[in-house]
Amino acid sequence: MTMTYKLTSPLISIILPSYNAGKYLQEAVESVINQTYTSYELLILDDGSTDGCTDFLNNISDNRIRLIRRKHNYIATINYGLSVAKGKYIARMDADDKMFPTRLADQVAVLERDKDITICATYMQQMGGNNIYNNGIEGTIKPFAHILLLGNFIAHPTVMIRTAFLNKHRLKYRPKYIYAEDYKLWAEIACLGGSLYIIPKPLIEYRTSEGQVSRIHNQQQMETANRIRNELLFFLIKNKSNGYAAHLKKLFNAYALLNEDGLLDENQIFHDYYQVFTNIFAKNEL
Repeated sequence: MTMTYKLTSPLISIILPSYNAGKYLQEAVESVINQTYTSYELLILDDGSTDGCTDFLNNISDNRIRLIRRKHNYIATINYGLSVAKGKYIARMDADDKMFPTRLADQVAVLERDKDITICATYMQQMGGNNIYNNGIEGTIKPFAHILLLGNFIAHPTVMIRTAFLNKHRLKYRPKYIYAEDYKLWAEIACLGGSLYIIPKPLIEYRTSEGQVSRIHNQQQMETANRIRNELLFFLIKNKSNGYAAHLKKLFNAYALLNEDGLLDENQIFHDYYQVFTNIFAKNEL
């Protein structure tokens, strides 16, 4: 039996890139089909797979699901997904993860309730275990650029983003920031005045494996992340320092010398600046 749904203006576009995901892709797709929220389009972006991982789709008749085949180029593939997405919101998901049944419904409720929220993210739970990925951050966070100085605390597969914000600012994933492309996107959104909401419960189950990008390219990911943190810091000093820019620049130069001599860890530097800007923003609210 073929199921039909109106696709004239789907509310959510789910972008799901897949590269040789094997049997995991089918489990991911089934978790989408089992969502309590049904107004979506699922864009399965086959990033040049050679393992037949999409063959099972031949047995699924659901006009909300669209298979798009691309040459192997991860950043270009997910950017293509952004360009063809029709939804009011864009949800991300990885091919080896699974959604909890209310994931879409819970996130849409947040974004529909508060039009000022740009990104809605959630916690994640390790598949087959009780480990929950979170940083103790929840609710509405704005501004959040200074918090990103501490690292990427937003779980990429959990996000739902307001499409209009991306289109207005012509935002996409940056190829020069591969392995930390999501972190760069959050940084750009934050610097453009976007806001974040984190639902304090897991709505995605994630797998861990030796083949994950974050494990294989760990060193390059760390180097790219530090580049993003430096860019964030320079943005904050220039635009959000509330008259303290000259002092913060001098402080940066002093910190840089201490770091070069091995006397100060760069994580401590970013943490100190996080504290400074937290205090500046708090002072501005008084």
